[in-house]
Amino acid sequence: MKYNNESRSLRSEENKRRIIECAMNLINEKGYDGVSVSEITKAAGVSKGAFYIHFKTKEDLIEQEISLFYDALKISDSKGKYERLYAFLSNSVDYIKKSGLKMAQEWFSQSVKGNFYGKSKLSYDKKTVAEIVGDASLSDEIVSVYYGALNLWCFTDGKVDPKIIIEKYLENGIKEKLK
Repeated sequence: MKYNNESRSLRSEENKRRIIECAMNLINEKGYDGVSVSEITKAAGVSKGAFYIHFKTKEDLIEQEISLFYDALKISDSKGKYERLYAFLSNSVDYIKKSGLKMAQEWFSQSVKGNFYGKSKLSYDKKTVAEIVGDASLSDEIVSVYYGALNLWCFTDGKVDPKIIIEKYLENGIKEKLK
């Protein structure tokens, strides 16, 4: 069967999407360190070669997943700093909650261990908030509150809503600073 470049490209993108989706499901189930590239490719129904066409390593897969999703959360620079920050943090919390408490707990566990999986999201968040806010100390404060709210959600097994904490903090502590 002959394939034209367009159908190959579509198939390649579908494979990439399936690899990311299967990897995130397996990580949610087994933890980051408990999942191998072989398990990911088997679950996705692709060869290891297909994996390495899209990703250099398992860590690269995580970085791309974070960037792809979180870049989609950013809103236009035509909006004000507060609106952009609010949208980024609010949408981020929604995504994390949708991914599940267990996934968030795994992510924090990896962060505490100093593993790549945890550190890559922190680096991304700090960079993104700093770009929006334009003030390094304020950016560190915001990221600290954001991570504290998410950590509290994890520690209480979902009984505390991090979005409410973040919304109150932004409204009461940050809105005026970003005008």
